[in-house]
Amino acid sequence: ELVQLCLDGVDSGEVVRRCQSVQRYSLAKAPPSHGRGRSLRVVQITDPHLGPFMSEARLHGICERAVAQDPELVLLTGDFYTMEGSGTQRSLRRAMAPLKELPGRVFACRGNHDLEVPDLVAQELEAIGARLLIDETESVQTSVGTVQIVGLDHIWRGRTEHFAKVFEGLAQEASALRLVLLHDPTAFANLPLDSADLVLSGHTHGGHLGLVSFGLNWTTIGGFLRIPDHGLWSRGRARLYVHRANGHYGFPLRIGVPAEESVLRLVLDSA
Repeated sequence: ELVQLCLDGVDSGEVVRRCQSVQRYSLAKAPPSHGRGRSLRVVQITDPHLGPFMSEARLHGICERAVAQDPELVLLTGDFYTMEGSGTQRSLRRAMAPLKELPGRVFACRGNHDLEVPDLVAQELEAIGARLLIDETESVQTSVGTVQIVGLDHIWRGRTEHFAKVFEGLAQEASALRLVLLHDPTAFANLPLDSADLVLSGHTHGGHLGLVSFGLNWTTIGGFLRIPDHGLWSRGRARLYVHRANGHYGFPLRIGVPAEESVLRLVLDSA
């Protein structure tokens, strides 16, 4: 599908809340981008969890279809392996090999499961030409000008203080679009206010159990735990997109919350 996100920069207050500035289309029926202001095409791949629930062949197909869309950026937001899958050497580089066709366009951050095999993850991402950002930033030139990509590492404690230190050292060009890769969306509330235009996360697998298949937003993770589970959220002028994930890991299995494979059209201003 094509997911169109409007990054209007409107201040929504300091509380994290669901945002309605998102539209979903099948790729075949997606409206053209012209006449809708500046826009950037991005593919996010997150939580493939290569292993019992995600084969090399399936992930290879996901990456092939991503490359076929010719996105300006491919952003990988963590949890590449499961504990079971990490024992197969070179499996991730084989599965994600199609991304090598997009040199200079693929960037990644780490998720919680990646900390179990950090050296392996780093080696495999390097082999496919992905730039792994660990509390680092890199700027790239795109059709909408400079895009600053910030990759934040996954941590469990001291997030507010840690992220404040990371952003203290980052200079942002006034006209640059800042995209932040942050595996766990619960950490969105810990970022310095208005430190990003768009934050891309995964981790929740869309909420696992819910009513998304019926066109409703409710999931067990969002409904009971009150955390961003899927879709677009806002805090201040920043927006958070929580991808429903390409895969999942273990139990509970997905029920009523389908996996996501999408192109993100980031609309930066109106025509």
